[in-house]
Amino acid sequence: MNDSRAGIRFVLVGTSHPGNLGATARAMKTMALTGLDLVALECTVDAQAQAMAANADDVLNAARTYPDLSDALADSRLILGLTARPRRDGVPALTPREAAALVATEAGGASVLFGRERTGLTNDELAHCHRLVHIPANPDYPALNLAAAVQIMAYELFLATADESQASLSAADAAEPATGARLEGLHQALEALIVQSGYAERAPREVMLRRLRNLFNRARPTDDEVDLLRGILKRILN
Repeated sequence: MNDSRAGIRFVLVGTSHPGNLGATARAMKTMALTGLDLVALECTVDAQAQAMAANADDVLNAARTYPDLSDALADSRLILGLTARPRRDGVPALTPREAAALVATEAGGASVLFGRERTGLTNDELAHCHRLVHIPANPDYPALNLAAAVQIMAYELFLATADESQASLSAADAAEPATGARLEGLHQALEALIVQSGYAERAPREVMLRRLRNLFNRARPTDDEVDLLRGILKRILN
């Protein structure tokens, strides 16, 4: 398999219909993607899921399951989240093609998050994402279901990674961005500092923390940069 595709993982959060699990596996394998993560499942991988997977049951059976999104993203260095809104917090979301082009430049692959069938991803879940992705659709009927969204993203990623040389732009000399687990540690330290300083009394803490997450998600600091910031924060907090 193309190495750049091997590092791509599709993450389904809170899926409630078994058929969507199988349809996702089928859509992925059609586009040479095999990495599937299932977070906080609200259904089981039953006979319907297996039937919908057809000959992609190997992808479905190899799926990793997690009770919590943070655990699923602990090793991820690029996290993309699908959203129904073309803009969130004043920042425009990428199109699937733009997002796929970004993934193709990543040496370490990426995690692509898909939310619940009815409500999508929560604000807290989207706060994990370095970039958001919006699939343009008919504004009078933007009724794109989960399996269709997965197929569109899988197709764009298949095209973007067709030439493996595209995935080498940031490989050797560029420092890799920090993992999700490292960033979570930084955010916890920042929250502790905000509470200790009393600064949270001036504005709603949740809004402030979300803005800080947006800042670091856009910047995508490296492990060394995160460690530097955490070292400074630890000295202040002590």
